[in-house]
Amino acid sequence: MKIYSLALLLILTSIPSYANNTSSRASVEKLMELTEVSKMMDAMQHQVNNMFRGMSQQLGISEKEKPKFNKYMNKVSELMSEYMKWSTFKEPMIDIYTKHFSEKEVQGLIEFYQSDIGKSMTKKMPLVMQDSMVVSQTLMKDLMPKIQKLAMDMKSEIQQSRASAD
Repeated sequence: MKIYSLALLLILTSIPSYANNTSSRASVEKLMELTEVSKMMDAMQHQVNNMFRGMSQQLGISEKEKPKFNKYMNKVSELMSEYMKWSTFKEPMIDIYTKHFSEKEVQGLIEFYQSDIGKSMTKKMPLVMQDSMVVSQTLMKDLMPKIQKLAMDMKSEIQQSRASAD
């Protein structure tokens, strides 16, 4: 009986400390509104679509092949629009924020994003993301042929290994 009482006491005393370490859903929603997360997701999706369209050069798509490539990319874009929308991400993102941020931290972030500097950051972040995507595309353009070569080397090595095992 003493063990059960001790266990119950530990559980009851840990609940208030746990509650103080999590943030409220309402606070997190307010933070997400201030940071315009939904707009950033839209901008990110637009940038990803542009990145996919830029793949035509990387893949060496000819003018004759472009209609087929564009048809495929339009389907990819439609799928992304359907599955990667803010309404799908909102609740899981709130869960993530409430898991990792205390109410005090969320309130501090809300205070920051209500400030002039925070508002400036929110306004400029889509532009920062856009420029970052351009840099990423440039770096990937140089990196992709190397990754493709490594993949081909790996495939060849695996095929040789399989052939010698037979």
